[in-house]
Amino acid sequence: MIELDYKKDPELFNKTAEKWAKEIGKDVKDTQIRKFYDKVLELYERSQKEDFSEILPFVKMLNSKVAYASQRSSGGKKLVNKAFVKMMNECVNQVNSKEKLKNFKLFFEAVLGFHKSIEGRK
Repeated sequence: MIELDYKKDPELFNKTAEKWAKEIGKDVKDTQIRKFYDKVLELYERSQKEDFSEILPFVKMLNSKVAYASQRSSGGKKLVNKAFVKMMNECVNQVNSKEKLKNFKLFFEAVLGFHKSIEGRK
């Protein structure tokens, strides 16, 4: 279980993120992860200018977007795997404030960084 609180989990942006990057593994291309990260980043940036209540429904909509991606495939291979879906669902379901969205963005950024190093080891 991911706890989007770096005070409760001081390793959130380090060991926890690395663990999730490894679970996602090489099955999910870096470009697909980046697409979702870019959306989270966009929502975070909007939350800095707009009322959070206007942003939250779009954060929650990420669950449907990742569910859709989990059913699509490219070259006979799913775009995202179960581990990625689980990570996204756990994070999205915890976002209920600007602070949680910020922690989600930072966690996702760390996962992306670790995943890139896994991708590079092909």
